[in-house]
Amino acid sequence: MSATDSGDMDVEALLEHLVRLDSRNPDLAPDSPGERVIADYVAEVLTGIGMKVTTTPVVGDRPNVVGVLPGTVPGPAVVLEAHLDTVPGDVSPAAVRREGRRLYGRGTCDTKGSLAAMIAAVAKLARTDGPRPAVIIAGVMDEEFVMRGAAALIDELPEVVGVVVGEPTSLRPVRANNGFIRVYAHAHGRAAHSSKAHLGSNAIVTAARGITALDDTLGESLRHRTHPLTGPALLTATMISGGIAPNVVPDHCAVCFDRRLSPDEDPADALRAIEEVLQEVSQDDARIVLDEPIVALPGMDTPADHPLVRAAEEAVAAVLGEHAAAGGVTYSTDGCHLSGRGNLPCLVYGPGSIDQAHTDDEWIDLDEVVAAVDVYAELVLRAAGLQGSAR
Repeated sequence: MSATDSGDMDVEALLEHLVRLDSRNPDLAPDSPGERVIADYVAEVLTGIGMKVTTTPVVGDRPNVVGVLPGTVPGPAVVLEAHLDTVPGDVSPAAVRREGRRLYGRGTCDTKGSLAAMIAAVAKLARTDGPRPAVIIAGVMDEEFVMRGAAALIDELPEVVGVVVGEPTSLRPVRANNGFIRVYAHAHGRAAHSSKAHLGSNAIVTAARGITALDDTLGESLRHRTHPLTGPALLTATMISGGIAPNVVPDHCAVCFDRRLSPDEDPADALRAIEEVLQEVSQDDARIVLDEPIVALPGMDTPADHPLVRAAEEAVAAVLGEHAAAGGVTYSTDGCHLSGRGNLPCLVYGPGSIDQAHTDDEWIDLDEVVAAVDVYAELVLRAAGLQGSAR
């Protein structure tokens, strides 16, 4: 498909092209070129369907791309947002393949399927003769690490009806997702020769005590708390490093913790609870100190009766013929920034299943991508209070 084709858009071809562009997050895959190549291509496509496009670097040469389609009626815009980056994985040409109605490749469902469907939906809206609101497509960088693209997007947006965040939700509207904290704890000890280990203080042992204490206290209490839409809040030790040689008592050990926050939790309160447990374990020569978090974002919880939520439910019913009450997901999305920090009404919606995201053989059902085009277009109209169909 031509990047400037303004006729009927082949969403399947567009998606395959997007997947073939390596946009692995450089913070996770240092050999990746990042989001610049895909941002430039998306900007070309959006320009071709009549959008005014701005590409803004956020970190180094890693940009957000924002396209604006003017409305034919006055009022705030509806935003369709999807991230440009992916996690590491096989991005060789051979990894991108079709088998029946499945498209395989890194980023197919997380979340280039949503992005392709959003672009095709706006192309459809641009061709309609009826009234439409202003529509913004935002392709943002860095969702897979600390969501700096979404944070920067907040300052780029005018007054909006709300933001539809593209993620693999199996075509079910989502109004709530968990927040998250990523933070390092540093255990400090005293080095010694391992033949005289009693003269030292082993930082790895201290770190292990901290991990165990957190799991036995805070972790245990969290396992008994469950949010009705997003499941349990969780605390997980995900990475550990320490020691310099096999015959040296280590004087330092670092542990990374991932804390999933229910939508009703405050990140600051969650951090204090972790710090209090680690302080109890600490001693003069065996201390554990918590860093400033890499990221600490609240969850998203848009009210069930919000017009954006109702618009999504109505759009799904109109296009798919299904009743779908908006629910929740356990994972985090750019909605954490846009809703929690930007105070913007948010809803998460997209083709594909989170069960395939980040897997070695990621794939998406192309029939869902095609269906998502009409749902997104219908959702935009209904979110703006407009009746009628873009189909």
